[in-house]
Amino acid sequence: MASEKQIAANRRNAARSTGPRTPTGKKRASMNATRHGLASHLAGTPETNLDLGSLFDRMIRIEAERVRLSREIEEMVIKGVMNKVEAMLRRMSALERYAQRCSSTLRKR
Repeated sequence: MASEKQIAANRRNAARSTGPRTPTGKKRASMNATRHGLASHLAGTPETNLDLGSLFDRMIRIEAERVRLSREIEEMVIKGVMNKVEAMLRRMSALERYAQRCSSTLRKR
């Protein structure tokens, strides 16, 4: 449980955290939820309006990228270049989320 001192500090910090104030900051913040990567072509498109063909195309692209990344990660591990592996693993995790969303959409149909 938070102490009275921590609660007071949290309230002071929250009072300063009011979000972006400038037009540039607001514009940038409005893009926070925009899709990127493999899902970028679907930004703003409700998944219920997607046809099965585009969903299957999306799954094929995701799988191809996962295979490519797996091979690249394996090569980096063999070479001992571990500094790039973490970023590739994060990308692999994002691809997994995309695949799960796509699969979920297919199951709903």
